[in-house]
Amino acid sequence: MSAPPSVAPAAVKCPDCGHEVPYYDAVHSAFFGCRKCNTFFEYPETGAPKKLRKFKDVPRQKPALALGSTGQLEGNTYRVTGYMWRCEVKNASYRWEEFQLREEATGTYRQLAVFQGHWLLLEPTEEQYRVSIGGMVEVPETDFRLYNRYSPHILYAAGEFDWNVLADESLTISEYISPPLMLVRERQNKKHNHWFKARHLEPREVAEAFGMPPEQLPYRTGVGAAQPAPGQAYWSQLSTLSLLMALLVVATHIYLMLWGNEPVFNKEFVSEPTPVQPVTDSLGNPLLATPAERTVLVSPSFTVPGTGALTVKLWADVNNNWVELPFSLVNEQTGQQFAATGSMEYYAGVEEGESWSEGTRDTEKLLSSVPAGPYHLNFYPITEPTSPAPIQFRATVEAHATAGTNAGLALVLLLLYPGILYARRAFHESSRWENSDFSPYASSDS
Repeated sequence: MSAPPSVAPAAVKCPDCGHEVPYYDAVHSAFFGCRKCNTFFEYPETGAPKKLRKFKDVPRQKPALALGSTGQLEGNTYRVTGYMWRCEVKNASYRWEEFQLREEATGTYRQLAVFQGHWLLLEPTEEQYRVSIGGMVEVPETDFRLYNRYSPHILYAAGEFDWNVLADESLTISEYISPPLMLVRERQNKKHNHWFKARHLEPREVAEAFGMPPEQLPYRTGVGAAQPAPGQAYWSQLSTLSLLMALLVVATHIYLMLWGNEPVFNKEFVSEPTPVQPVTDSLGNPLLATPAERTVLVSPSFTVPGTGALTVKLWADVNNNWVELPFSLVNEQTGQQFAATGSMEYYAGVEEGESWSEGTRDTEKLLSSVPAGPYHLNFYPITEPTSPAPIQFRATVEAHATAGTNAGLALVLLLLYPGILYARRAFHESSRWENSDFSPYASSDS
């Protein structure tokens, strides 16, 4: 729980109801808001107090930060001396709260604003910034983009102030964002420019600063104007590292594709067909012939130098027919087998004076995680039963073959989290600009 407000050193009487309004800054405070009768008045050093406005829009809920309470922000002790409830003149539904903070050590002031649970800490600056035609403020560290422009209306004010807050209704306020930072320009009659620097605060920072549970603060909804996107603190490093790692995976894959395959076997085979016996039913009618069977072809032994993937490339001399090459890779020491089937077909001809062709004479199969050792291949060729010609084919085995699926899987795993975070950031940014009349994709004046 937050500490109870300390007793103010002095007080002035409200000219309307006589209620005493406490204050802490005896030098600068000249404007006061009475919490009892909702009167805003000026109390000059000499002369009688002057009533300036009677507020009709009174907040239904108590402010999250009590007047007179203190908190620690950025290592400095601040006291809440004033409270305002504001809205935009042209859109009264956009309402926010502002707390005036007085630094105890120096007496300087800052503003703590909250809109839909999003907090901003503002401080005045003497620096004058240049706004480009496109609504950008360029500074050495970053660029600020125009986000909002409005004139404020003061709905309610309580506590003490060092200026007439009602005079702010004559200002045009422009907000430029580079999350988590914001620049705010107050302009009057296009001549007077007063700038503020602002920084986004997480609700937990405010709660910790003023020693109160976070649930006592206004509930946060939507995306704040200066609220940083998810992963803001490390997104630059993460995206750069992910890109470099992805390029490394691609480069490694390309290198292995071009130079990483080591041929360990290459040989041509010819298989003579076994005569096909006619097949008839019980009445002597011919049935469909079965595919011609070939004898098993056993390759010479070869050595796989290291455990890894193997590519078995097959080519067959097919012309207007097809062939299937079931095969098994047999480890001659352990008897372990790796089986696969290569299918090839090729047809060509001339039709209505135009030549055509379809199919392919080659294919390849990938065998993964093959242990090192001596091997041979067993082939079981099958072709059309009406084809009496020998089957001529070639087999080439390459060790340490690259697998595009492995590289693709590595890229997916590598980019999965950055991709999800990128999507979250894009949605966050889109949601942010839904509340602005100055989208990055629309032109705006400065």
